[in-house]
Amino acid sequence: MFTYPKDYFIIPKKSFTLTALLEIMNNVVYLDYAATTPCDPRVLNEMLPYFSTIFGNPNSLHEFGEKAQDSLNQAREKVQKLINSEFDELVFTSGATESNFLAITRTMKSISKSNKKRFITLKTEHNATLDCVNLLKAEGISAELLNVKKDGMLDLGYLENSIDEYTNLLSVCLVNNETGVLQDIKKIVEICHRRGVLVHIDATQSFGKIDIDVKELDIDFMSVSGHKIYGPKGIGLLFCKKSNMKFLRIPRANPEIEFGVKSGTVPVALCIGMGKAAEIAGVEMKDDLKHVSRLRETFVKGITSQLDEIYINGSLESNYPGIINMSFRGCEGEALMMEANRIAVSSGSACTSNKLSISHVLAAMGVPSDIAQSSLRITIGKLTTESEIEIAIENLIEATKKLRQMSPIWDMIKSGISIDNALERSY
Repeated sequence: MFTYPKDYFIIPKKSFTLTALLEIMNNVVYLDYAATTPCDPRVLNEMLPYFSTIFGNPNSLHEFGEKAQDSLNQAREKVQKLINSEFDELVFTSGATESNFLAITRTMKSISKSNKKRFITLKTEHNATLDCVNLLKAEGISAELLNVKKDGMLDLGYLENSIDEYTNLLSVCLVNNETGVLQDIKKIVEICHRRGVLVHIDATQSFGKIDIDVKELDIDFMSVSGHKIYGPKGIGLLFCKKSNMKFLRIPRANPEIEFGVKSGTVPVALCIGMGKAAEIAGVEMKDDLKHVSRLRETFVKGITSQLDEIYINGSLESNYPGIINMSFRGCEGEALMMEANRIAVSSGSACTSNKLSISHVLAAMGVPSDIAQSSLRITIGKLTTESEIEIAIENLIEATKKLRQMSPIWDMIKSGISIDNALERSY
């Protein structure tokens, strides 16, 4: 497994604040790889010349521009190889959020003049997709959310029945960002295409982590981000099947700039970084997946063997092992996250308007209120070590026991008292 050199972070002597911050970070185990990943030094080294010596604008016709364009083409080819696409099916974007927006809104607006103007997606989708739903509705385009099963999987029979003659596009996460649930994309695409429905895949949490062959899966659109696979932030890609490019192109746009889908100067350095990250992923993906799977098993066994009332939210059979949504019943998620201060994780719930709101993903799965409220998202990456997992296990067990001792909710649970009604009345 690749590890970063100890002297990777070079800190100026006078940068006392940053030094102190890094010292704190060195004592905290990072388990939030689904949020973002550190930039691989090999990626950074590949990018550096494009901030200085290879600085040309790829749209320029002179030697400097041609060099930048050649490098940009090489970066695109590296991603092309990873997902088995065609060269001119890949559009560089600022990230998966923009890719989602382009694929969903432009496709629906292009076809909204016809009768087929109904968009469907899942209730468990990322907010980037749900925002598109709200936008389409505001513009008078039909957009609906589909239910999922208790394990977060989409029922294929239900999907078939949900498609009507007006449905044009389905968007679905290949791997859910909160639970790691892995949808059966091949069967979903088969059902949709049989009914004349296009399919957009949000592959933010799966690109570069599991094998994705866009031709084999027959995907129409796919969104990805660079910073989820140890690449730079601010860069992503939208895969679009050639036959669907007509939905995305800007009228009378320059076809040489991202195939007429985007205007403006392409951030060459970031594209180079994404290409290198994709190249590395292609080589190391299988070993990384084995590594993450082994650490997941260690973590889950370590927690469940020493604590009761622990729940894994999401399918246990179909998931990406690097994302674990675990509920520590009797503890509030944010409180547990703060108490377990030796690890950096995300909470499964969020504070809004001075009220604790349950994750929309867990709510859609029908997870009971007290279990959903006690959830954490623990995400493992290729840099995670066995010793870090052991620290996380120890820290979470200590924090859980401490919070449960102070929790009236835990007392009610141990006494066999139903707390659902009490929780519902408090929100």
